[in-house]
Amino acid sequence: MKIRSSNYFTRLLMYSLLIGSIPVIIVGIISYFKASSIVQDKVNQSSMATLQQTQLRVEQTLKTIDHSVTQYISSPLVVNAMSLPYSAAHYQVYNEMYQNMVRSQTFELTINNMTVVNLKGKWGVENNNIFTFDDVRNLDHLLRYEKLPSFSLWVTDEDKSSPSISLVKKIPLNSLKANGLAIVTIAESQLASLLAADNQIGSIMVMDKDYRLLSRSDRKIQQSGFEQLVAEMQRRNETEGQFNVELDGDNTTVIVRKSSYNDWIYVSAIFIKDITRDSRSIGWVTLFVCLLMVLITGGLALLGSRNFYRPVRKLAATIASRFGDPPDEARTDEFTMIGCRLQSMLQTESRLLAQLTGQVRELKQFFVMKLIRGEEKESQLPARLKEYGYHSDWNWYAVLAIQIDFLERSRYSENDRDLLLFAIANIVGELIPAEERLDSVLLEQSQITVVGGAVTTDVEYKNRLFAVAELIQRTVLQYLKLHISIGISRPQNQLVDISISAKQALEALRYRIRFGAESVLFIDDVQPEELVSSVFPHRAAKELYDAVKLAERTRADELLERCIGLIFEEQADWRQYRMALVRLYTILTELGQSEITADTKKNTDAEFPPDQEKQLFDRLLDLKSQEEIRFWFSETVITPIMRRLEHQRKSHVKKISDQLTDMIHQNFDTELTLEACAKQLNYHPNHLGPLFSREKGISFSEYLQNYRLQMAKQWLVETDMKIGDIADRLTYTNPQNFIRFFRKMENMTPGQYRDLHCHQKK
Repeated sequence: MKIRSSNYFTRLLMYSLLIGSIPVIIVGIISYFKASSIVQDKVNQSSMATLQQTQLRVEQTLKTIDHSVTQYISSPLVVNAMSLPYSAAHYQVYNEMYQNMVRSQTFELTINNMTVVNLKGKWGVENNNIFTFDDVRNLDHLLRYEKLPSFSLWVTDEDKSSPSISLVKKIPLNSLKANGLAIVTIAESQLASLLAADNQIGSIMVMDKDYRLLSRSDRKIQQSGFEQLVAEMQRRNETEGQFNVELDGDNTTVIVRKSSYNDWIYVSAIFIKDITRDSRSIGWVTLFVCLLMVLITGGLALLGSRNFYRPVRKLAATIASRFGDPPDEARTDEFTMIGCRLQSMLQTESRLLAQLTGQVRELKQFFVMKLIRGEEKESQLPARLKEYGYHSDWNWYAVLAIQIDFLERSRYSENDRDLLLFAIANIVGELIPAEERLDSVLLEQSQITVVGGAVTTDVEYKNRLFAVAELIQRTVLQYLKLHISIGISRPQNQLVDISISAKQALEALRYRIRFGAESVLFIDDVQPEELVSSVFPHRAAKELYDAVKLAERTRADELLERCIGLIFEEQADWRQYRMALVRLYTILTELGQSEITADTKKNTDAEFPPDQEKQLFDRLLDLKSQEEIRFWFSETVITPIMRRLEHQRKSHVKKISDQLTDMIHQNFDTELTLEACAKQLNYHPNHLGPLFSREKGISFSEYLQNYRLQMAKQWLVETDMKIGDIADRLTYTNPQNFIRFFRKMENMTPGQYRDLHCHQKK
């Protein structure tokens, strides 16, 4: 066998190297990062102090400016000037304001421009000149400060890409309703110089409360990095703190302080790579020490791996010489080959065990089937029970026979019956302990289970089996949504007599026809002790016969329910119930055949075809509940019979009515009467008159008169017969009687009718 022997040895060597090297590497990494962390903490502390000093310096300058402006606008000159209109007469006042404004601005205060506006007089003074509102191009931009919510406020000009910083004060002070405004603009370059004064590392920035950049100490952070920084600060919303964020692709430490004076935000951003620049020498020393320790560990790992590998190599060689070459996928190393061989042996063992288990299961079911059929010898039973692991110390034996009540109203079809019975057998196996039953088998579309126990009284026996049967019914209904009935046999003392119990359990299920679906039937409770002579209700069957014959559907349904109730009222043998149902079926089908005439047979499906007749009869014998029986008789037997009888009656009425109509058309000019027609057709006039009226919607005499009237109108128009001759032809004894009848029906005399229609004809 050719094995890549170096693979396992290499992995063993590599594992030893990792065990020795990983701690060294981890210690080195921790040392390096710990040193870097200490350096970073020191830098952060220094940056925090620097940022605080910068904030104090900037705020001191801003407060000085605030104080200087406050003194200026509080002077009587400025206060009084706010009530003056713009006029040449007040030029001296304007000039003094301008001079004082210039003197109040020094180089140290970093003021870029100062403007005083008189809102009522609509004029103003700034560093360069004295102006009126008409001279200002963007007056709205200047006057918007009037609406500020505070009488003194630092604001940022939003209209510029690089916001300017302005101090706005309302005149007079401490008044929200201003007569004038003082606006001081700070030079951004002066603010930037204050930020850069003490900054040695990183960048310092100042933002307003809306995170707009006011000034910065340098341009190290690009615009994209600044946007990332602002987004992170808005997300955190912290007034003071320190956090790390990636700016322009570099990890950066950010320190934030918020001013309580004017809500400005002071930010210090320091790149981590600048902080750790001095700690890289520590990293190189740590790396050198780690490499040295790894080399020493590698030598020791090589020596130890050779010693550990020796016995594995011998074991692999022994297995290879015993079982031959392994598959290609098992040649990667010795342990894979050994595992493959062991797995193959275990699979072979499992396969043999599964085959043996399957054969044992089939043998156990075959044993139970032979036991139920009575084919097992009593002398062989103890050995069989022991061989298959069944208990042999039961005091009684019984059989549970389970059948599905119906599949028509369930989600299953008839093709699923065997599979469902198998599922029920599994449920029974789970619910009844193995020590109280034998394996279940299928017999006559029933699931048969032999059970046993140690109870000694009939009450205990019945209570135990009834509880088990109800549990099985509930479980099957819950999981399979099926209704089942269970037949239970009498207990037997000998297992060899279990074939009798199987017949009794199946016999008990026959009485489900009386007790309905979801029944638990003990053979002793349902089988009658004495057979009754008959359970057939003759009188009720005769009344049902008459109701069906007369097509009285409601009464027929009531009598059918009564008839079936009387059949099952008596406790009788199930065969007697079946014979009574067959007899009732025969009576009704004979009615359907006896009442059908030859003409009806030609035009309707009067008789069931032989195949259908056999299917109906077989279905009758398969009915399992009174509800099914009532529905089947009503829909399958009575409804078709009534339909055929009704069709026959309608055909008969139409035939008689047509015969009477033909007699009227042929003999209208004679002394024709209903009695004469009835005698000729061999019917009683009292039967024939209503029959004709129902079919034609008019009485015999009215139809005869109408037909005679139609013939008279035809003769008046088409012939020259005299009116007297027409009256005589239509059997009127007096022409005046005919004329009165004609006028009554047509609102004109026969002569007028002839003149009218003959004139129209011309």
